[in-house]
Formats: sequence, C-alpha cells, structure tokens
Amino acid sequence: MSHTATAEVVHDYSPSAVDFADLPNMPEEYRTELVRLMAIQAYSEEKASTEGIEWIAKSPDYKRRRVFAKIIAEEAQHSYLIYNLLERMGIPEKEAIAIAEGRSQRPMHDASLEGPLSVGDDENEWIDIMLNHMFLDRAGKFMVGNFCEASFKPWAEANKIILREERGHIGFGFAELRTYLAENGDSDEARVKISNWYAKGLNFFGPPSTSRGARLSAYGLKRKDNETLRNEFREEVEEVFAEIGRPDLIKLERNEFPYRSGNEG
Repeated sequence: MSHTATAEVVHDYSPSAVDFADLPNMPEEYRTELVRLMAIQAYSEEKASTEGIEWIAKSPDYKRRRVFAKIIAEEAQHSYLIYNLLERMGIPEKEAIAIAEGRSQRPMHDASLEGPLSVGDDENEWIDIMLNHMFLDRAGKFMVGNFCEASFKPWAEANKIILREERGHIGFGFAELRTYLAENGDSDEARVKISNWYAKGLNFFGPPSTSRGARLSAYGLKRKDNETLRNEFREEVEEVFAEIGRPDLIKLERNEFPYRSGNEG
C-alpha cells in the first residue's frame, strides 16, 4: 500500500493488492464486507463436508466411495483454508459462523443458503448429494473464480486452490447425473430432483445486486455482481443439458430470485 506526502492512505483495490499488514489501514466497510464474504464462504464449505460426510458410507460401491471420500476431505480443507485466514484476521470460527448465520450481522436471504443447508435433509438420496455437486459446486466455481481476482491477496490465493478442486467435484456430480438419467431419465422423480437443485444453484448467488454490490465491486471484493455470475452459471447449465438432449429437466416455475422449480412440497 502507498502513502502520499501528507500521509493520507491511498487504497489500492487492484487484484491481490491488499495483504494482512494493510488491513488496519483499510476502510472499516472494506474489512466488514471482506469478513462477511469470507465467513459465508467458509460456512458453505463446512456444510458441504459436515452434512455430506454420512454419504461416504452410503455410497453405492467402493469405487464411488473412494472418490466421494476425497471430495468430502477437500470440502473440509476448503473451509479450513478460509476459517484459518479469518482467525489470522482476529475472527475466530464461532464468530465467523455467527456472521454467516446472520446472528451478529445482517442475515443472508433465506434462499441463498438453502442449497448447502439442505444437503443433510433426511429425505435425500444419493442422487441429491450428487446434484448438490453438479449444481452448487458449479455455482461455486463461478463465485470462487470471482474471488480469485479479489483485492485481498491471501483470500485470492486460497480460492485458486479451492477452484482447482471444485472442478473435480462438478465432474463427479455430472458423471453420476448421466448414470441416473440412463436409469430414470423419464421419471417424475428425475424432473423433480434436477429442477429443484437447479433452482437452489441459481439462488446460491443471492439476490440481484444493489448499491452494496457496487461497493463490493469498487473494493475489488466481488468484481462481478450476483446477476452476472448467475447468468454465467445459467448459460453453462443450459449448454450442458442441451448437449445431453434434456433441456426439459431444468424448467422452472419461478424464473427470478428466489427461483423455484414448482416441485417443492
């Protein structure tokens, strides 16, 4: 970070310009928004591992059990990376969770975290867990890719590690989806599950951006806003389902935030 001759701090929000030593000199709003974004990310990664871990034992066979166990370990590592950064910033894990759950700062919109929070639902089947990786990890790919360009260097570097591994999670989820479709492609169950998880993936980005989104962009914390990232995700999902000849499986009842498939109870 640089200073003028009058010692006025000149804040640089270009990618990876800010490090731990610079944080005390950053605007309070910058630090608050950074912590909130990181806390929500760490919490989402944590839920992917803690809510999904029981499915290691429920995996259909030993080959998929091996792959899925690796995914769960990577999700746990992702949450560790972000919680560890927060702790170095003076934010312990319990405080970060309180922020993510909206108990110490303004809460998230209910729809935004419905995907991660529904991984542990009692009625889930193996395909639900795979669709979580197919859709939510794919949504996460766009968000994490955005964070890789963040102005806070330690966070950006951690996200580069996370991004490489998320791509493998998406691939596994897609492979399982194709197997499922080969067996259940014309069933009502397939339509319900796929469209439900697609809606959760769209909601994961949060509400359409407001003036807050513009501030996050100006700070270099989210260089693309929620709607831009959501549209990139939507286009990729539509391409995937067009390629496999099943665009009918991702039709929605409500096609704006909060998205709904029309198949929820």
